[in-house]
Amino acid sequence: MESRNHAKKRALGVLALAAALLAPKAASAQATTLYLDRLFMAGAPGDGIGIWRPEVQDKTNFFGQLGLGFGLNPFRNENAIKSAREISRSPNPVDTQTLMYLDVGAQFLKRISVQVQMPVILGQTANVLNVGGASNKVSAKTSAPGDLRLDARVVVFRNDARTFRGALEAALWAPSGDQTSWGGDGKAHGGLSLAAEYDFKSFYVDLNTGFHFRPPHTFIDYKFGSEWTYGLGAFFPMRDNTLRLGVSIFGSLGIEPGTTTGTNAPLEWLAEGRMTLDDKKRLYIGAGAGTRFTSGYAPDFRAVATIGYSYPIEDTVPPSPPKRFVVPDVKAADTDHDGLPDDIDLCPTEPEDHKKPNPDDGCPAPPDRDGDGIPDANDACPDKPEDFDKIDDQDGCPEDDFDKDGVADATDACPKEPGEPSAEKDKNGCPVFIRRLEGSTEIEILKQVQFATGSAKILSNSFKILDEVVKLMTINKDIKLVAIEGHTDNKGKDKDNEKLSDDRANSVRQYLIDHDVHPDRLTAKGYGPYKPIADNKTPEGRQKNRRVEFHIRDKAETGQPEGGGATPTPEPSPPQ
Repeated sequence: MESRNHAKKRALGVLALAAALLAPKAASAQATTLYLDRLFMAGAPGDGIGIWRPEVQDKTNFFGQLGLGFGLNPFRNENAIKSAREISRSPNPVDTQTLMYLDVGAQFLKRISVQVQMPVILGQTANVLNVGGASNKVSAKTSAPGDLRLDARVVVFRNDARTFRGALEAALWAPSGDQTSWGGDGKAHGGLSLAAEYDFKSFYVDLNTGFHFRPPHTFIDYKFGSEWTYGLGAFFPMRDNTLRLGVSIFGSLGIEPGTTTGTNAPLEWLAEGRMTLDDKKRLYIGAGAGTRFTSGYAPDFRAVATIGYSYPIEDTVPPSPPKRFVVPDVKAADTDHDGLPDDIDLCPTEPEDHKKPNPDDGCPAPPDRDGDGIPDANDACPDKPEDFDKIDDQDGCPEDDFDKDGVADATDACPKEPGEPSAEKDKNGCPVFIRRLEGSTEIEILKQVQFATGSAKILSNSFKILDEVVKLMTINKDIKLVAIEGHTDNKGKDKDNEKLSDDRANSVRQYLIDHDVHPDRLTAKGYGPYKPIADNKTPEGRQKNRRVEFHIRDKAETGQPEGGGATPTPEPSPPQ
């Protein structure tokens, strides 16, 4: 009677699960073997070995990874047999198993990742059990294919600072594995899971959880079927992310009647490391090892090694072909008799003089009264030759003191930044509080702009700093747009810090406007604590993080008349 009630409850449980999945579910049957390996290799470029991350690279890329894994006693006789007497008399169903994991995939649209994984058993030592008079008919081949896995991931959330992100994954296993040799479950099945990650800057933590809907089977006394899977990992990037160490735990728990405890609750840990081998961080190798925590079916010891490569697809601009023309053999019209047919002559009524800059376009060189190589139409000083002293050499005018600070350009260490005379050669004519570095778009502030505590009011001792910025922008009309950025440390609430930093950036913008810098040349935005340049754990680091920065976002071509230039580039949002 009890057995009948148990069978009835079990059937009802299976039916309830089937209804929940909106798909028919076969009744539990005696299995020859099962897909044994508990490690679902993550496989993508940023993943851990057994933990997948909600991360997709910004550039479209293809990737591949080859993994080798070894498990000691991955399925023991106490996992498959209930009888203590039979356990003592029986060998382990599987003593060792060595597998190869081959992953290939692609990532695109900054949010989507797809991949295919083919596991292959390279070698194993397995035993044929004959418990209760019925052999399980295991073939125990030395090598055998596993169930092919397809999976697709999509990042569904990431905050502006990219410190937190989440993603969903859907997986499908095809019945490609050898059912008689611990390689397959015999039927197609699937899974759904999600991942969440929080980045603490010096390390990040990942959580995986989901459901694996396996076909229900029984192997001797062991019942298996659908299960809840989970994993938790912490990863520590080092040396500019060329080296990464990590530790993770992962396991599962049966969710069908009779599969919710004991053997169906494996849990194991894995310590791992990964290192890139090239400058672009595309090629990497990794290794990991760990053991089981519980009596569930998982290896007594596991070791894994990986090698992978990611290849991004980047848009490129092909070079223009060399300038050339072919004069046909037939006689063509040449009105100006310069040897260039009218159909390719840009000035068919004006003979080519074969002078630079375009000796073969059919047009004579434009007038250049001062002979400095800059046509009069583009020469701001057509009667004074350019001195080509590397200061606005395209405007056609010689410069003696470009920044008008009283220090001649010949001896001015900062010829485009108004400054003060100095006996020190490398400081002569340079401002005291700011620097405009060669090749950089940042106007470096050597002394921080100070504000009243908790306020956007600029302290008077910072006026001289901002006055130098005013002078720089007044003299350098080619600077079309400067973005003023406000930053704070991480003390207090993020929202309060964002507002304070935004107010301070706008306060600085208003000061510059009040001192005759045109509003169209300035933008202001606060980023709160999201862009630290130092460690917020120390007073010194927090002091450095409380700052105002100036970035040149748009600059006219050298020598372009004031008011020209490209359309200002909009202020970027915080990095994703």
